[in-house]
Amino acid sequence: MGDIVEQIEETTDGLLYGEGSTSIFDPVLCELAYRWFCPSGGLILDPFAGGSVRGVVANKLGRSYRGVELRQVQVEANERQRAVICDGTSLVPDVPADNMPDYTPVEYHEEADIWMKREDHYTFAGVRGAKVRTCMFLVDEARKKGVGVITAGGRHSPQVNFVAQIAYKMGVKCRVHVPTGPLTPELLAARSTGAKVVQHEFGYNTVIFARAREDAEERGWVMVPYGMESQEAIDFTIPQTSNLPAEAKRLVNCAGSGMTLAGILWGLENDNNDIPVLAVCCGGDPTPNLDKWAPENWRDRVELEQSPSDYNQPARESVYAGVQLDPFYEAKTIPFLKQGDCLWVSAIRPSAVMAPAPDPEWILGDAMDIETLCAGTKADFLFTCPPYGDLEVYSDDPADLSNMSYADFIDSFGKIMERSYRLMKDNSFACVVVGDFRSEDGFYRGFPMDAVAACEDAGWRLYNEAILVTRANSLPLRTGRQFDAARKLGKTHQQVVVFVKGDWKKATWNCGPVVSVDISEVNDEIEESVDE
Repeated sequence: MGDIVEQIEETTDGLLYGEGSTSIFDPVLCELAYRWFCPSGGLILDPFAGGSVRGVVANKLGRSYRGVELRQVQVEANERQRAVICDGTSLVPDVPADNMPDYTPVEYHEEADIWMKREDHYTFAGVRGAKVRTCMFLVDEARKKGVGVITAGGRHSPQVNFVAQIAYKMGVKCRVHVPTGPLTPELLAARSTGAKVVQHEFGYNTVIFARAREDAEERGWVMVPYGMESQEAIDFTIPQTSNLPAEAKRLVNCAGSGMTLAGILWGLENDNNDIPVLAVCCGGDPTPNLDKWAPENWRDRVELEQSPSDYNQPARESVYAGVQLDPFYEAKTIPFLKQGDCLWVSAIRPSAVMAPAPDPEWILGDAMDIETLCAGTKADFLFTCPPYGDLEVYSDDPADLSNMSYADFIDSFGKIMERSYRLMKDNSFACVVVGDFRSEDGFYRGFPMDAVAACEDAGWRLYNEAILVTRANSLPLRTGRQFDAARKLGKTHQQVVVFVKGDWKKATWNCGPVVSVDISEVNDEIEESVDE
């Protein structure tokens, strides 16, 4: 996230945490908190908004953000940063809602004079495509037997991820067998569900599939075969040919294992549809599966073309007629497409579709009025960092908590957290970052303990705590003098306290699996943008 940090530093004008201050909220802490405690696409509520970091990171992680800020000058600074940094793109995969129609739609794209059969519109557990139906069936068989599922694939295979995601949602254990090598986005996503990723020394896929079958037999688990090679895969595909456009001149399919193509051919035969078929081969040879599973005369109507791209390399272009195609599969049909074709879009891996990036929203007003300012809000996660009493005074506004006596400060903080609580969904998390500070006579206030007590009085229940270690910067130089004069130790940490509203098990389930993605560039941008 470094690029985002730098951009924020360049555009802050010293307004993040008090006049003349250039300190910024830790964007890496934001990233972790959002990934761990906020559902994908969820809404984050921040009653003490301050600077732009928490909103900008939410944008880059595909979350909505609604923060309340007392100072107009700070809201204006945040909006300037939003305009520079939030370009409508996020850095995380989209997690679509479940959508399981009986028949997936067919679209006509006039600019390219092409139809698309959108099997990728069939979604469950955040994964999309025709073979999801078959996977759901096999995972449900495992669930009924009280056992897990095992599958195998290449490191770039979308199958290992969608088996893991479906198994996670259906409460079934999962193991995936793949070659050695760096974990791809698909494998990282699979591992995030708790699936065991078993890597084997590089070898032929048939060897890895054999080892996966042996593993399934030893454990008594259900094997989800490569390419969903099963009669169910055929049976689930056959009905989908019924709404193909009669006007199409040719049907184009990306053939991986050949199982989807075999189902298509049976569907066309049942429909008495004699449309010619072009199959662009991506990966292994599909002919053995076609000979086994397709109608006997499949060679009479199918033209096979080998993709010029290596299977492990994405296509150079992956958007056609404004539609994002899977870069390792359907996108490799683009050089072969002609006007009048109907492209059968079998699936698309989650890592190829980025989540929408909603603009963060900063609402000008007093957080004591948060229920009015954010009326109608039902947030998925509360994430905030209140002022540390009068450690830094941000303005001379009497409503500013940093201007209050400590007793009034704690009272106001508690009321704001209580009112924010009512704006949260049931079974949701809250994370509050706090740090202790000294009174005028040099003694610590005990703010972290008072903050926890105030939150619990407001209805929250304490669930987690952690320590955020902050940069030392000039602290070693300052500590020597203050230690000699007063035996005061330097402080390089803050407390991160996590609360839950409702049932922590349901709150955890609502968040879904944690998917790790490298967003170090965003961190760089934030650090860049606070210098002025």
